[in-house]
Amino acid sequence: MNNSRKYNISQIDNEYKDQIERKQQHLKRKKRGLYRRLMVFGAVALLFAIVLGGTIWSKASTIDSQEAKKAELLKKLHKVEAKKADLKEEITKLKDKDYVAELARKDYYLSKKGEIIFKFNEKSK
Repeated sequence: MNNSRKYNISQIDNEYKDQIERKQQHLKRKKRGLYRRLMVFGAVALLFAIVLGGTIWSKASTIDSQEAKKAELLKKLHKVEAKKADLKEEITKLKDKDYVAELARKDYYLSKKGEIIFKFNEKSK
């Protein structure tokens, strides 16, 4: 075959052919638009998921720190309540005159008439 030979082929202009081509182009544009919409929707959904995840992470760490603080404060509360109970007991004891007299003898070395108080070091025992 001779390559130098030109083929003169003309296209048939047909309304049916034009209609099919327009339909294919329309479907191609529609598909491209669908892909673009899906990409935008996916990007928005991903952004929303990232923001939501960050918020949840932040709130979880805040809750953990608040729970640790609560546990620490509960320990402190128990200590204060124990001290409060001891102080109430001390108040009731201080209302007793015998206890006050014994406390004065022990801490301030006060004595009754004719009584001699000897204080020994704990090491000498």
